[in-house]
Amino acid sequence: MKRPLLFLAALTALSLPDARVFAHAGHDKTPGDDATGPLTGPVTLTPEAEKNLGLKVEVADLRTIEKTLAVLGRVEIDPARVAVIASRISGRITKLAVKEGDNVKAGDFLLTVESRQIGDPPPSVDFKAPIAGTIFEQPVFTGDSVEPNARLLTLADLSEVYVVGRIYEGQVAQVKKGQSVRIRAEAYPEDAFTGTVEGYTPRLDPETRTLGVRVRMANPDGKLVPNMRATLNIVTAQADSVIAVPLSAVLGEAGNFFVFVQDDKDPHTFLRTPVVLGQRDDRFVEIVEGVLPASNVVTVGNYQLQYVPPAPKKEVPAAAASAKAPAAGSAAKPASDGHTH
Repeated sequence: MKRPLLFLAALTALSLPDARVFAHAGHDKTPGDDATGPLTGPVTLTPEAEKNLGLKVEVADLRTIEKTLAVLGRVEIDPARVAVIASRISGRITKLAVKEGDNVKAGDFLLTVESRQIGDPPPSVDFKAPIAGTIFEQPVFTGDSVEPNARLLTLADLSEVYVVGRIYEGQVAQVKKGQSVRIRAEAYPEDAFTGTVEGYTPRLDPETRTLGVRVRMANPDGKLVPNMRATLNIVTAQADSVIAVPLSAVLGEAGNFFVFVQDDKDPHTFLRTPVVLGQRDDRFVEIVEGVLPASNVVTVGNYQLQYVPPAPKKEVPAAAASAKAPAAGSAAKPASDGHTH
Protein backbone atom coordinates (compact mmCIF):
# COMPACT_ATOMS: atom_id res chain seq x y z
CA MET A 1 0.00 0.00 0.00
CA LYS A 2 3.00 2.34 0.28
CA ARG A 3 3.42 2.91 -3.45
CA PRO A 4 -0.14 4.19 -4.09
CA LEU A 5 0.21 6.54 -1.11
CA LEU A 6 3.53 7.85 -2.37
CA PHE A 7 2.06 8.35 -5.86
CA LEU A 8 -0.93 10.21 -4.43
CA ALA A 9 1.38 12.49 -2.42
CA ALA A 10 3.48 13.26 -5.48
CA LEU A 11 0.40 13.98 -7.58
CA THR A 12 -0.94 16.34 -4.91
CA ALA A 13 2.38 18.17 -4.77
CA LEU A 14 2.36 18.63 -8.55
CA SER A 15 -1.15 20.05 -8.51
CA LEU A 16 -0.33 22.78 -5.99
CA PRO A 17 0.43 26.25 -7.46
CA ASP A 18 4.12 27.07 -7.38
CA ALA A 19 4.98 30.52 -6.06
CA ARG A 20 7.99 30.55 -8.35
CA VAL A 21 5.80 31.26 -11.36
CA PHE A 22 5.99 34.89 -10.24
CA ALA A 23 9.79 34.91 -9.86
CA HIS A 24 11.57 37.42 -12.00
CA ALA A 25 14.19 36.56 -14.57
CA GLY A 26 17.58 35.59 -13.24
CA HIS A 27 16.38 34.33 -9.87
CA ASP A 28 15.31 30.94 -8.57
CA LYS A 29 12.88 32.33 -5.99
CA THR A 30 10.17 34.89 -5.83
CA PRO A 31 11.23 37.95 -3.80
CA GLY A 32 10.31 37.23 -0.20
CA ASP A 33 10.00 33.48 -0.87
CA ASP A 34 10.79 32.81 2.78
CA ALA A 35 8.09 35.20 4.00
CA THR A 36 4.69 34.01 5.13
CA GLY A 37 2.75 36.35 2.84
CA PRO A 38 2.55 39.90 1.48
CA LEU A 39 4.34 42.49 3.59
CA THR A 40 3.14 45.98 4.43
CA GLY A 41 6.22 48.12 5.03
CA PRO A 42 8.15 50.34 2.61
CA VAL A 43 10.26 48.43 0.12
CA THR A 44 13.66 49.70 -1.00
CA LEU A 45 15.22 48.15 -4.10
CA THR A 46 18.56 48.35 -5.80
CA PRO A 47 18.55 49.49 -9.45
CA GLU A 48 19.44 45.91 -10.44
CA ALA A 49 16.43 44.53 -8.53
CA GLU A 50 14.15 47.10 -10.21
CA LYS A 51 15.46 45.98 -13.60
CA ASN A 52 14.92 42.30 -12.76
CA LEU A 53 11.34 43.02 -11.72
CA GLY A 54 10.74 45.08 -14.87
CA LEU A 55 9.35 47.80 -12.63
CA LYS A 56 7.35 50.56 -14.35
CA VAL A 57 5.61 53.56 -12.83
CA GLU A 58 2.94 55.92 -14.09
CA VAL A 59 1.65 59.23 -12.77
CA ALA A 60 -1.68 59.33 -10.93
CA ASP A 61 -3.31 62.13 -12.86
CA LEU A 62 -6.63 63.89 -13.33
CA ARG A 63 -8.38 61.94 -16.04
CA THR A 64 -11.78 61.37 -17.56
CA ILE A 65 -13.26 58.06 -16.49
CA GLU A 66 -15.58 56.71 -19.15
CA LYS A 67 -18.45 54.38 -18.41
CA THR A 68 -18.27 51.65 -21.00
CA LEU A 69 -20.42 48.78 -22.18
CA ALA A 70 -18.27 45.75 -23.06
CA VAL A 71 -19.59 43.43 -25.75
CA LEU A 72 -18.06 40.65 -27.82
CA GLY A 73 -17.84 40.97 -31.57
CA ARG A 74 -15.98 40.06 -34.72
CA VAL A 75 -14.40 41.81 -37.70
CA GLU A 76 -16.43 41.98 -40.91
CA ILE A 77 -15.91 43.46 -44.38
CA ASP A 78 -17.61 46.70 -45.35
CA PRO A 79 -19.88 45.58 -48.24
CA ALA A 80 -19.37 48.96 -49.91
CA ARG A 81 -15.64 48.19 -50.22
CA VAL A 82 -15.93 44.92 -52.12
CA ALA A 83 -15.51 44.38 -55.89
CA VAL A 84 -16.31 41.16 -57.76
CA ILE A 85 -14.51 40.31 -61.00
CA ALA A 86 -16.73 38.40 -63.44
CA SER A 87 -16.61 37.74 -67.17
CA ARG A 88 -19.37 38.51 -69.66
CA ILE A 89 -17.96 36.03 -72.16
CA SER A 90 -17.35 32.30 -72.01
CA GLY A 91 -13.81 31.12 -72.47
CA ARG A 92 -10.67 29.99 -70.70
CA ILE A 93 -8.25 31.65 -68.27
CA THR A 94 -4.88 31.92 -69.98
CA LYS A 95 -3.11 34.24 -67.51
CA LEU A 96 -3.58 34.71 -63.77
CA ALA A 97 -1.31 37.29 -62.12
CA VAL A 98 -2.59 37.21 -58.55
CA LYS A 99 -3.41 34.81 -55.75
CA GLU A 100 -5.54 34.94 -52.63
CA GLY A 101 -4.08 37.35 -50.07
CA ASP A 102 -2.25 39.57 -52.56
CA ASN A 103 -2.60 43.33 -52.24
CA VAL A 104 -3.26 45.20 -55.49
CA LYS A 105 -3.68 48.80 -56.59
CA ALA A 106 -6.49 50.12 -58.71
CA GLY A 107 -5.60 49.43 -62.36
CA ASP A 108 -3.25 46.48 -61.67
CA PHE A 109 -3.50 43.58 -64.13
CA LEU A 110 -5.33 40.56 -62.68
CA LEU A 111 -6.05 37.94 -65.36
CA THR A 112 -6.78 37.23 -69.01
CA VAL A 113 -9.79 35.31 -70.38
CA GLU A 114 -9.51 33.92 -73.93
CA SER A 115 -12.86 33.79 -75.72
CA ARG A 116 -14.29 30.63 -77.28
CA GLN A 117 -14.96 32.59 -80.46
CA ILE A 118 -12.99 31.43 -83.45
CA GLY A 119 -10.03 33.59 -84.36
CA ASP A 120 -6.29 33.51 -84.94
CA PRO A 121 -5.56 34.22 -82.24
CA PRO A 122 -8.93 33.99 -80.48
CA PRO A 123 -10.06 37.29 -78.95
CA SER A 124 -9.20 37.75 -75.27
CA VAL A 125 -10.09 40.15 -72.48
CA ASP A 126 -7.74 41.49 -69.81
CA PHE A 127 -9.19 42.22 -66.37
CA LYS A 128 -7.74 44.94 -64.10
CA ALA A 129 -8.41 45.80 -60.48
CA PRO A 130 -11.30 48.29 -60.21
CA ILE A 131 -10.28 49.24 -56.65
CA ALA A 132 -7.24 48.96 -54.42
CA GLY A 133 -7.52 46.10 -51.97
CA THR A 134 -6.75 42.50 -51.12
CA ILE A 135 -7.59 39.43 -53.20
CA PHE A 136 -10.14 38.02 -50.82
CA GLU A 137 -11.35 35.06 -52.90
CA GLN A 138 -9.67 33.31 -55.83
CA PRO A 139 -11.81 30.33 -56.89
CA VAL A 140 -10.16 29.93 -60.33
CA PHE A 141 -6.79 28.90 -61.77
CA THR A 142 -4.94 29.21 -65.07
CA GLY A 143 -6.63 26.96 -67.65
CA ASP A 144 -10.05 26.94 -65.97
CA SER A 145 -13.12 27.31 -68.15
CA VAL A 146 -15.13 30.47 -67.67
CA GLU A 147 -18.86 30.94 -68.07
CA PRO A 148 -20.62 34.31 -68.29
CA ASN A 149 -21.27 35.97 -64.92
CA ALA A 150 -19.16 33.39 -63.05
CA ARG A 151 -17.21 34.92 -60.14
CA LEU A 152 -13.50 34.93 -60.94
CA LEU A 153 -12.02 37.04 -58.14
CA THR A 154 -13.23 39.04 -55.15
CA LEU A 155 -11.35 42.13 -54.01
CA ALA A 156 -11.89 43.70 -50.58
CA ASP A 157 -10.60 47.04 -49.37
CA LEU A 158 -9.67 46.35 -45.72
CA SER A 159 -8.37 49.84 -44.96
CA GLU A 160 -11.68 50.31 -43.12
CA VAL A 161 -13.68 47.48 -41.59
CA TYR A 162 -16.70 46.87 -39.43
CA VAL A 163 -16.53 45.29 -35.99
CA VAL A 164 -19.98 43.90 -35.22
CA GLY A 165 -20.92 43.23 -31.60
CA ARG A 166 -24.09 41.81 -30.06
CA ILE A 167 -25.96 43.72 -27.36
CA TYR A 168 -28.95 42.49 -25.39
CA GLU A 169 -32.39 43.96 -25.83
CA GLY A 170 -32.17 45.76 -22.47
CA GLN A 171 -28.92 47.50 -23.52
CA VAL A 172 -30.18 48.97 -26.79
CA ALA A 173 -31.13 52.33 -25.23
CA GLN A 174 -27.53 52.82 -24.01
CA VAL A 175 -25.97 52.59 -27.47
CA LYS A 176 -26.34 55.44 -29.95
CA LYS A 177 -24.87 56.35 -33.31
CA GLY A 178 -21.66 58.36 -33.09
CA GLN A 179 -20.49 56.95 -29.74
CA SER A 180 -16.77 56.23 -29.58
CA VAL A 181 -15.62 52.66 -29.10
CA ARG A 182 -12.32 51.16 -27.93
CA ILE A 183 -11.62 47.80 -29.49
CA ARG A 184 -9.31 45.04 -28.29
CA ALA A 185 -8.56 42.26 -30.76
CA GLU A 186 -7.72 38.83 -29.44
CA ALA A 187 -4.91 38.58 -32.02
CA TYR A 188 -3.31 41.86 -30.85
CA PRO A 189 -3.89 42.14 -27.08
CA GLU A 190 -1.38 44.99 -26.66
CA ASP A 191 -2.88 47.18 -29.40
CA ALA A 192 -5.78 49.57 -28.83
CA PHE A 193 -8.04 50.29 -31.79
CA THR A 194 -10.77 52.94 -31.91
CA GLY A 195 -13.99 53.21 -33.85
CA THR A 196 -17.43 54.80 -33.96
CA VAL A 197 -20.89 53.30 -33.67
CA GLU A 198 -22.40 53.61 -37.15
CA GLY A 199 -25.67 51.73 -36.73
CA TYR A 200 -27.51 48.53 -35.93
CA THR A 201 -28.39 45.38 -37.78
CA PRO A 202 -31.99 45.57 -39.01
CA ARG A 203 -33.57 43.00 -36.70
CA LEU A 204 -33.33 41.45 -33.23
CA ASP A 205 -32.25 37.82 -33.07
CA PRO A 206 -35.37 35.98 -31.82
CA GLU A 207 -33.35 33.25 -30.07
CA THR A 208 -30.64 35.24 -28.27
CA ARG A 209 -32.66 38.47 -27.99
CA THR A 210 -29.60 40.40 -29.15
CA LEU A 211 -29.07 43.14 -31.70
CA GLY A 212 -25.98 43.63 -33.82
CA VAL A 213 -24.08 46.92 -33.43
CA ARG A 214 -21.88 47.97 -36.35
CA VAL A 215 -18.72 49.88 -35.44
CA ARG A 216 -16.64 51.38 -38.23
CA MET A 217 -12.92 51.61 -37.66
CA ALA A 218 -9.81 52.49 -39.62
CA ASN A 219 -7.51 49.57 -40.40
CA PRO A 220 -4.62 51.17 -42.33
CA ASP A 221 -2.12 48.43 -41.48
CA GLY A 222 -4.54 45.67 -42.43
CA LYS A 223 -4.00 43.95 -39.08
CA LEU A 224 -7.67 43.18 -38.58
CA VAL A 225 -9.06 40.62 -41.00
CA PRO A 226 -12.59 39.26 -41.33
CA ASN A 227 -13.83 36.90 -38.60
CA MET A 228 -11.22 37.96 -36.02
CA ARG A 229 -12.72 38.10 -32.55
CA ALA A 230 -12.70 41.38 -30.64
CA THR A 231 -14.07 43.08 -27.53
CA LEU A 232 -15.87 46.39 -27.99
CA ASN A 233 -15.90 48.90 -25.13
CA ILE A 234 -18.66 51.32 -26.10
CA VAL A 235 -18.39 54.64 -24.25
CA THR A 236 -21.85 55.47 -22.88
CA ALA A 237 -21.04 58.17 -20.27
CA GLN A 238 -18.06 59.89 -18.63
CA ALA A 239 -16.90 61.57 -15.41
CA ASP A 240 -14.40 64.40 -15.87
CA SER A 241 -11.32 65.34 -13.79
CA VAL A 242 -11.00 62.54 -11.27
CA ILE A 243 -7.75 61.16 -9.86
CA ALA A 244 -7.20 57.91 -11.72
CA VAL A 245 -4.50 55.28 -12.19
CA PRO A 246 -4.17 52.39 -14.65
CA LEU A 247 -6.10 49.27 -13.65
CA SER A 248 -2.83 47.33 -13.45
CA ALA A 249 -1.62 49.55 -10.57
CA VAL A 250 -4.26 48.27 -8.13
CA LEU A 251 -3.81 45.09 -6.10
CA GLY A 252 -5.98 43.41 -3.47
CA GLU A 253 -9.56 42.23 -3.27
CA ALA A 254 -12.79 42.35 -1.23
CA GLY A 255 -12.41 46.06 -0.53
CA ASN A 256 -8.80 45.78 0.70
CA PHE A 257 -7.15 47.48 -2.26
CA PHE A 258 -3.71 49.08 -2.35
CA VAL A 259 -1.09 50.49 -4.68
CA PHE A 260 2.66 50.99 -4.43
CA VAL A 261 3.61 54.68 -4.48
CA GLN A 262 7.15 55.77 -5.29
CA ASP A 263 8.70 57.78 -2.46
CA ASP A 264 9.20 61.45 -3.39
CA LYS A 265 12.56 61.61 -1.59
CA ASP A 266 13.94 58.21 -2.56
CA PRO A 267 12.89 56.93 -6.01
CA HIS A 268 14.08 53.43 -5.10
CA THR A 269 11.66 53.16 -2.17
CA PHE A 270 8.01 52.19 -2.66
CA LEU A 271 5.24 52.62 -0.12
CA ARG A 272 2.34 50.19 0.07
CA THR A 273 -0.67 52.54 0.25
CA PRO A 274 -4.30 51.51 0.91
CA VAL A 275 -6.78 53.12 -1.50
CA VAL A 276 -10.51 53.58 -1.88
CA LEU A 277 -11.72 53.05 -5.43
CA GLY A 278 -14.48 54.77 -7.38
CA GLN A 279 -15.57 54.50 -10.99
CA ARG A 280 -13.61 52.51 -13.53
CA ASP A 281 -13.53 51.83 -17.23
CA ASP A 282 -11.52 49.40 -19.35
CA ARG A 283 -8.26 51.35 -18.77
CA PHE A 284 -8.33 53.38 -15.54
CA VAL A 285 -9.87 53.35 -12.08
CA GLU A 286 -10.71 56.36 -9.94
CA ILE A 287 -8.84 56.76 -6.63
CA VAL A 288 -11.26 58.34 -4.16
CA GLU A 289 -8.80 58.23 -1.26
CA GLY A 290 -5.16 57.28 -0.72
CA VAL A 291 -3.21 58.79 -3.62
CA LEU A 292 -2.55 62.44 -4.48
CA PRO A 293 -2.27 63.83 -8.01
CA ALA A 294 1.23 63.64 -9.53
CA SER A 295 2.18 60.62 -7.39
CA ASN A 296 4.04 57.87 -9.20
CA VAL A 297 2.38 54.45 -8.83
CA VAL A 298 3.85 51.10 -9.87
CA THR A 299 1.99 49.56 -12.82
CA VAL A 300 4.31 46.68 -13.77
CA GLY A 301 6.14 44.45 -11.26
CA ASN A 302 3.86 45.45 -8.39
CA TYR A 303 2.58 41.93 -7.81
CA GLN A 304 6.09 40.67 -7.09
CA LEU A 305 6.89 43.85 -5.16
CA GLN A 306 4.35 43.01 -2.46
CA TYR A 307 6.44 39.97 -1.49
CA VAL A 308 9.75 41.81 -1.19
CA PRO A 309 10.62 42.18 2.53
CA PRO A 310 11.11 45.74 3.84
CA ALA A 311 14.70 46.93 4.06
CA PRO A 312 16.26 46.08 7.48
CA LYS A 313 16.73 48.95 9.89
CA LYS A 314 20.24 50.38 9.87
CA GLU A 315 22.37 49.47 12.89
CA VAL A 316 23.73 52.37 14.94
CA PRO A 317 27.56 52.54 14.56
CA ALA A 318 29.59 51.89 17.73
CA ALA A 319 31.05 55.41 17.69
CA ALA A 320 27.58 56.92 17.57
CA ALA A 321 26.43 54.64 20.36
CA SER A 322 29.32 55.68 22.62
CA ALA A 323 28.56 59.32 21.88
CA LYS A 324 25.07 58.80 23.30
CA ALA A 325 26.44 57.22 26.54
CA PRO A 326 25.57 59.07 29.82
CA ALA A 327 28.04 61.72 30.92
CA ALA A 328 30.61 60.96 33.65
CA GLY A 329 29.21 61.17 37.17
CA SER A 330 25.65 60.54 36.01
CA ALA A 331 26.13 56.86 35.15
CA ALA A 332 24.25 54.34 37.18
CA LYS A 333 26.26 52.33 39.67
CA PRO A 334 27.55 49.02 38.32
CA ALA A 335 25.62 46.00 39.38
CA SER A 336 26.99 44.09 42.33
CA ASP A 337 29.02 41.01 41.49
CA GLY A 338 27.54 39.19 44.44
CA HIS A 339 30.71 39.36 46.60
CA THR A 340 31.35 41.46 49.65
CA HIS A 341 34.64 43.32 49.90
